[in-house]
Amino acid sequence: MTDFKMIYQEQVFNVVNIIPEFEGHQEDAFRKPKFINAVYVDENGEIRSVHDEAWCFKFVRR
Repeated sequence: MTDFKMIYQEQVFNVVNIIPEFEGHQEDAFRKPKFINAVYVDENGEIRSVHDEAWCFKFVRR
């Protein structure tokens, strides 16, 4: 995730790691995550995490 920035609640963060949570059957080839747990560096340089619905996040290349 080092090549991406995370946009969450109209703020841009350096994302360290994400853990997507899926719902549905394993056989589905193109499942979308329902929730994401993201670890990021906040504006104070501290490591934080957030867990929210997947549609609340946007990831963009640096």
